[in-house]
Amino acid sequence: MHTAATMTKSETLAPNWKATALRACLFVLFLICGLLVFVFGLDYHSRFWTNSSGAFKAGLSALFLVATVALRRSERRRRYWPMAFAFFAASLANVTAWYLVAPLQRWLWNLTGVGVDTPQGLMLGKLADVALRLGPIFLVLWLVRDNLSSVYVRRGQLKWSLTLGGLALANLLATSIAVAASRDADLTVVFASLPWWFAFSSMNAFMEEIWYRGLFLKRLEPAIGATGVIWLTTLLFGTSHLFATYIDPSGALVFGVITLTLGFAWGLLMQKTNTLWGSVLFHLAADVYWLVAFGM
Repeated sequence: MHTAATMTKSETLAPNWKATALRACLFVLFLICGLLVFVFGLDYHSRFWTNSSGAFKAGLSALFLVATVALRRSERRRRYWPMAFAFFAASLANVTAWYLVAPLQRWLWNLTGVGVDTPQGLMLGKLADVALRLGPIFLVLWLVRDNLSSVYVRRGQLKWSLTLGGLALANLLATSIAVAASRDADLTVVFASLPWWFAFSSMNAFMEEIWYRGLFLKRLEPAIGATGVIWLTTLLFGTSHLFATYIDPSGALVFGVITLTLGFAWGLLMQKTNTLWGSVLFHLAADVYWLVAFGM
C-alpha cells in the first residue's frame, strides 16, 4: 500500500490527467449540444435547414428531456441531470418561439396599429419573442422546484454589478449619440425613438443573459469548471451572432470578435458578482449603442 510519501510522480499525476481529459470531453459535448440549440436550432436566421424546421427543434428538445429524466433516475450519473436540463430548457424556448411568436406578434401589431418596422413595432415584436422564450424556461424551472436565483436573478453583489453595468451604459449611450451625430442622423428622431429602443434592448438583454448564460453557469461549472463554462457560453454566444441577419456578411468576422469579447465580459461579470443585473445593463448598453449609432 502506497503512502503519500512513497507514491511516484506518475501515480500522483494520473488522476489529474483523467480529470482533465474528462473535462475536455464534456466541454466538447456541451459545445456540440449548445451549437445544436443556438446555431442550428435558432430561428433568427435560415442558414441551415434546421433553422426552419419545427420538427428539428421539437425533436432536439425531446432528446434533452429524455436525457434529463434518465440522468436524474441514474444513481451513478445523477449529478449530470442539471446539465442536460439546462440544454432542455434552452431548446424548449426555441420550440415555443417557433410555433407561437409570429401569431402573437401579428396580434400585438394589429391590436396597437403600429408599423412592424417602427421602433414601437420592433419593441412589441421583441416583447412577444421574450415572453415565449423565457416563459417556458421559468415554467420548467418551477416544475423542477428550482428558483430564479439559479439563473442569477438574485441580489448578489448588486452594488458592484450595477456600478459596472451603469458605467458601460453611460459610456456607450454617449458614444452612440456622438456616432449618430457624426453620421448626420436626425437627432430629433433618435431621441424620440430612444424610449422604444431602451425597452427593446432591456427585454432582449434580460432574455439573452438568462438564455445564453444564466441557465448554464452554475449547472455546468461542476463538470467543466468556472473558467470552462465562461468560455463555453462565450463561444455559443459569439458563434450564434455570426449569422445575425442585420450584419453584412463581409463584417460578420468583426462582429463575431465583438460579440465574443462582450460575451466573455458579461459572463465573467455575472459569475463574479453572482447576479445578472450588471450584465443586463452592459448588454442593454451594447444593444442601445447599435440602435442609436446605426438606426437599426
